Amino acid sequence: MSTAAGQPDLPLSFSLPQTLGPYRAADYLKLPEGEPVELIRGEYIVSPAPNYTHQAISLCMSALLLEWTKQGGGRGAAAPFDVKLSDSTIVQPDLAYVSLARKDVIKERAEGAPDLVVEIVSPSNAARDRVHKLALYAEHGVPEYWIVDPAERVIEFLLLDGDRYKVEPLTSDSYQSPRLAEVSIDLREFWADVAKLIGG
Repeated sequence: MSTAAGQPDLPLSFSLPQTLGPYRAADYLKLPEGEPVELIRGEYIVSPAPNYTHQAISLCMSALLLEWTKQGGGRGAAAPFDVKLSDSTIVQPDLAYVSLARKDVIKERAEGAPDLVVEIVSPSNAARDRVHKLALYAEHGVPEYWIVDPAERVIEFLLLDGDRYKVEPLTSDSYQSPRLAEVSIDLREFWADVAKLIGG
């Protein structure tokens, strides 16, 4: 299976709290490099290290990311990599891609919304990726958001439409981004590669 069928629009009605915590980008940038910490609306959020299945999926997705950068001339990065969405929010998505036209967004870190963000769901971060980060990415205008579910072997392809994401329906075992010509994925091949890595 490639995406959830009959998935409703994902509204921004469950957006994050309006009050900001005490920390800002300047505080975050003083933290030791490589820490699995994100700054979300002024609060530090610490994540446990990902498991091997997560890393295998990230490796396969990174191979695709490299191909997209070769084909389209854009820039990509895999976690840990800082994406500064605002002075109170710096996230570390599993993968981020910026098109050639906007490649200057990525320097030592991303300063602004990538064109595509990919998050790989795990039991410890499922609510954050499906609710809180979804709201954050919509709020900051990330045009395309992929949510990868290792347990179900499903990828949800979400496109920003106004202030909410809508699921892009699939008609085959491949997906072509309607906004980024170089971004595509053969889902059968992708999950087969993941299965080889994890031995299942």
